[in-house]
Amino acid sequence: MIHVFVGTKAQFIKMAPVMQELEQHGVNYNFIDAGQHAALTGDLIQQFNLREPDIRLRQETTSITTVPQAIIWTLKSLGQLIWNGQAIRRRYFGDEDGICLIHGDTLTTLISLLYAKRCGQKVAHVEAGMRSFHLFEPFPEEIIRLIAMRFSDILFAPSQSAYENLRQMGYIDKTVRITKNTGLDAVRYALQSVNGRHRPQEPYVIATTHRVETIYSRSRLAVVVDLLQRIAQERRVFFVLHEPTLQQLRRFNLYDQLAQNKAIETLPLQSYLTFVDLIAGADFVVTDGGSIQEECYFLNVPCLIMRSRTEHVETLGKNGFLASFDPAKIEEFFEMLPSLRQKNVNDDDYPSQVVVEHVLDYAKERHLAAHGK
Repeated sequence: MIHVFVGTKAQFIKMAPVMQELEQHGVNYNFIDAGQHAALTGDLIQQFNLREPDIRLRQETTSITTVPQAIIWTLKSLGQLIWNGQAIRRRYFGDEDGICLIHGDTLTTLISLLYAKRCGQKVAHVEAGMRSFHLFEPFPEEIIRLIAMRFSDILFAPSQSAYENLRQMGYIDKTVRITKNTGLDAVRYALQSVNGRHRPQEPYVIATTHRVETIYSRSRLAVVVDLLQRIAQERRVFFVLHEPTLQQLRRFNLYDQLAQNKAIETLPLQSYLTFVDLIAGADFVVTDGGSIQEECYFLNVPCLIMRSRTEHVETLGKNGFLASFDPAKIEEFFEMLPSLRQKNVNDDDYPSQVVVEHVLDYAKERHLAAHGK
């Protein structure tokens, strides 16, 4: 049995093409939703034309958006695993041994890894080998990556740098180098679905920030606000706000500066298809999001990365620029902006297909049932 265990918006987006590929191969996979971003994933299921999850860890329809909520949810989930391991195996994975596909570096990644291993499943980690080499930037993502890479049975490296990281960590025997991140397939699907209909006619910039190390630091968040004010002198700015970001802007008394600027429009989270369309038409993007860095890379859109470190090193020196919240670095980005558009992506790359074919071969070699439920 093949299991796909996801829970965040980014995981749904990047694993949707994998699930589509499984369906094309006639694989009746088991779809598990951890529910970390429950308020957002229903729309993604519709946008990617996926079926409903077979199992949901959380029955709530709201997303986990605060640190206390995340801690309580994680501890509760792990407690259930410790005390009800056999019942969880029967409910979530059935009686057959199989392969569980997990993704990325979120709390859902950690929970899905531990659930699968506790229940006797092989684990395939999609998007493995991404490293910032700093345990607390980003936190807890870097720590979760290390745990997931250590205990997974298959590691899918989405770039040469990720592959080299895994080789240096001694994991080469279980590493598979795929052509690109599966997010490329998601971006391709989005562009084919919307075809430019959401883009404003005037020049504009897209901005978004959500990382803990950004939004819980007043000084860093103030740098972002000042930057958007500067950009708004020449271009329209669409600032897409996560709920925790909005809360922190208000807490630090920074939101009014944005609201009073008529050239800055704050938007709620957009549907994935709309957001990709907006990125594709932007002059450039300001973000601290890893997935958005990749989407800019695939779409050949300059990206100002508001972080001190990034695991997506393949974008740097091409269309990605690491600002480190440093005014001098930000100024350098504007000077380099005309040169930050390059054709980077091979349109013939279909990484989700590579993932599925390898997983099916792995299952066949080890006599693990891949079809039927």
